[in-house]
Order: sequence, then C-alpha cells, then structure tokens
Amino acid sequence: MTSESTTNPVTARGQLRGASFGYVVLSFRKWWRDSVVGTVDQAEVIEKRREDCAMSARYMFMTAMSAGIAILGLLLSSPAVVIGAMLLSPLMGPIIGLGFALAIGDYGWLRQSAKSLAYGTLIAVALCALIVVMSPIQTVTAEIAARTRPNLFDLLVAVFSALAGAYAMIRGREGTIVGVAIATALMPPLAVIGFGLATWNWTVFSGALMLYITNLLAIALIAALMARLYGFRTSLSERQTQFQNIVIVVAFIVLAVPLGISLRQIGWEAGASRQLQGEVMDVFDGQARLSQFDTNFDAEPIEVSATVGTPELRGDAEEIASRGMARIVGAPVNFTITQYQTGASSSAVEQAQLAAVQAQEQAAIARADELAARLALVAGVLEDEVLVDRQRRRAVVNTNLH
Repeated sequence: MTSESTTNPVTARGQLRGASFGYVVLSFRKWWRDSVVGTVDQAEVIEKRREDCAMSARYMFMTAMSAGIAILGLLLSSPAVVIGAMLLSPLMGPIIGLGFALAIGDYGWLRQSAKSLAYGTLIAVALCALIVVMSPIQTVTAEIAARTRPNLFDLLVAVFSALAGAYAMIRGREGTIVGVAIATALMPPLAVIGFGLATWNWTVFSGALMLYITNLLAIALIAALMARLYGFRTSLSERQTQFQNIVIVVAFIVLAVPLGISLRQIGWEAGASRQLQGEVMDVFDGQARLSQFDTNFDAEPIEVSATVGTPELRGDAEEIASRGMARIVGAPVNFTITQYQTGASSSAVEQAQLAAVQAQEQAAIARADELAARLALVAGVLEDEVLVDRQRRRAVVNTNLH
C-alpha cells in the first residue's frame, strides 16, 4: 500500500502570493537603497543646509523686509503684495535645518537653527507691530482674518510645503518657488501676530500664533521624516532613534486633534449658515431674493443680518425668523433684516442694488455741495465759483474777482 501526499491548492496559492509579495518588497527596498538613497550626497546636502541656518546680516535684513511687505499687504488686503513678501522670505533655511538636525541627531545644529529662527521671528513680529502702530489702518481685513482660525487644512498646507521643500533640498533642486511654498505657511501668520500685538487684539494674536507654531512644527517634523527616508542617519543609539520617531508621531497627533476640532467647528458653522438662510427665505414663502447675508457665531447672542428683496414687506419677519434660527443653532439669535419692496416683474437683487447705488449717489452729491460751500467760505467767493470734480477727487476754486 502506497501513501500519496497531496497539497491543498488554496494553501499553495497563498504561499505563492506571500512569496511574490516578499520578493516585491525586497526588490523595492534594494531599488530605493541603490537608485535613490545611493545617489544622494549626504555630506554636501548637510553642508548646504548648515549654511542656510547661519544667522547672518543678510538673513536678518531679508526677514525684516519680507515681514514689512507682508503686513502692508495684509493691511491693504492685497494677496499680490503678500505673495511678494513670500518671495523675499528666508525662513525656509532654519526651518528645514531643524528637521535635518533632528534626523541626524546633531543638537548643536539644532540649537543654531532654533536660534536663527527665534531671532528672525522676533524681528518680524516687532517690525510688523511698529508698522501697524504707525499706520492709520488698523482694521481686521479679510486677509488678516483668514490667518486667525487655524484648522486641519492649514496643517495640510504646511505638510505639502514641507514635502516639496525637503525633497528639493535633498535632490539639489531648491529654488524660489520652494521658498515661497514654505513662506506661505509662515510669513503671513507672523505678520498677523505683530498686528494682534500692536492692536491688543487677543483673538487675532492667539489665533495667528497657533497657526504659526503649528506650521513651524509640521514643516520641521516632515523635513526630519524625509531626511530619514532618504537615508540620513543619526549617530544616536537604536533606542534613542525609536524615541525620536515616537516623538514625531505624538507631535503630529497633538497638532492634528485641536486643528481637527477647529475644522469641525468651521464645517458646522457653514452648514448652520445655509440652514439659517433657508429659514429667512421660508418666511417669505419663496417670493423673495436674498442679496446679502452675514453671520457672527462668536457673538453672544449669535448675530445674523440679511438684506431681502420682496414684493410684499413683512413686519413680523424678524420675529418669525429669529425663533426658527434659535431652534436650528440651539442658542439665542439676534437677527436684523433689511427689506426692499420689488415689483412682480423685477429682480429683487437688481432693485436692491439700484436703491443702494442711488442712495450712495445722493450722499456723494450732498457731500460735494457741503465741500463746495466750505471752500467758497474759505476762499471768499460765491459757491458758483467752486467746481468739485468727484471723479478725479479734486476741487477748483476760481478766485478771479469780477
């Protein structure tokens, strides 16, 4: 009697797939080690990164100029001017240097990078605060407000900027565009910190500071991970190396949790705002058009204002809408509404805009007449002798006596 051994076909296929997967992993590791890591001159890269971290006169001057341009762009609410500031910012050097120093365990380099970054930060904040104090414009513009509520998307911007910056520096392809990517996440928040300090606005100051610290740590940690991925090794022991990796992961979790909560709040506010708009339109049974809608969820009670064009004005619109809004947000709502009566065949939005333009034109004419009267009194002539050109913003006084 002979015994015959049989192999389960399912088990055989599983073993074959396992062997194939292991072979693919080994092949990829060999390719990465030989064709990618092996082509990087680590000594040259580290030497260049050390030079970029030095606290030189050029570094301090360019940081100050970049900060000055950034705060002016924010005060003017001009994205183009803010981008111009990013072109000058030298902050990429010490930030990436922090990551590389952490990756190889060079704490002397780490301290040098941190010192350069600290001095650059202080100079930028101080100069921005000084400019704001001397400026007649001290209002929170849209560009400033955008840097006061950090969320998870801001963290992703910093992560992608760091990936681009670290890759370019390791592969020797750094340039202006990469510097702009890093400055995008750092210089505008720095300028907003200076604005908040100068105006004693704690909300602006704390929000911008949180955004700056978040982006700073995210860029440095991503640079450290990229350096390790490209074979930059530390002189520390294996146990200390694992501790570094744990610290990096924990730091990202600590950053992501509050930013995720902030993003969730922003998402809730966006959804609530849409529901509040719907509540306003329900009051008018779909016969009206909404031309303006603003909300302030930070106020107590929540503030909501709207401008509506409607064929029929409703005196109880505020009361009815306020009750519905309070049910939606679960809190008291201070709601104000401006109603424009429109014809059945006319667009509510066009009617509202036309009324607003007419009101502005009448106000401008009244101001021009008042200015003409004052100039005539000062010059000692009749009002007919004063010509006010509102388009060119100038006034001409005929002082010839007849």
